[in-house]
Amino acid sequence: KRLLKKFVQKQNTKSHVWYRWFNEAPVLLMLVVTALVVIKPN
Repeated sequence: KRLLKKFVQKQNTKSHVWYRWFNEAPVLLMLVVTALVVIKPN
């Protein structure tokens, strides 16, 4: 919510690259977890 408030007030200091990684991080984490479940490391 803090990011959205700053964005609306045009006070955001983050770059578009930061927002892209922030958006993709959960997807990457999900892929890693899914891979670990499928591979089942010992």
